[in-house]
Amino acid sequence: MFAYPGEDFYANVKVEILPLSGYSESKKALLGNFDYILASGDNQRNYKLKPSLNGFEIQGLDRSKREGGVVGIYLLFDDPTRTVTTIYFLNQEPPRRFATMEEYSALRDQFLNDYTSCIRRKLPAAK
Repeated sequence: MFAYPGEDFYANVKVEILPLSGYSESKKALLGNFDYILASGDNQRNYKLKPSLNGFEIQGLDRSKREGGVVGIYLLFDDPTRTVTTIYFLNQEPPRRFATMEEYSALRDQFLNDYTSCIRRKLPAAK
């Protein structure tokens, strides 16, 4: 869980290393679940997002309005290490770091860049 000092949690991050056996199938299933979530609500795919960020394959979706507990879900894949990261960006109660979806988008993009840069430096080099 990530938070800014004195504020509610902002991001819930789940990191998994999937087994070599079945990695491809697991990745396809995760992407299928992502597409299901995208189709079943007030969510929008983040088309501004490049398909790769600091060496991670990335997929993202955001709510169109600032409501509910989760305002965005992002999947990051690192195939050489079979690392899958799911990031849930959380709506915040006052005091809030973001009041609009535009402010959320800027904060989200900075977090994704900083997080993936930091993790990339610590992951083993691809063989």
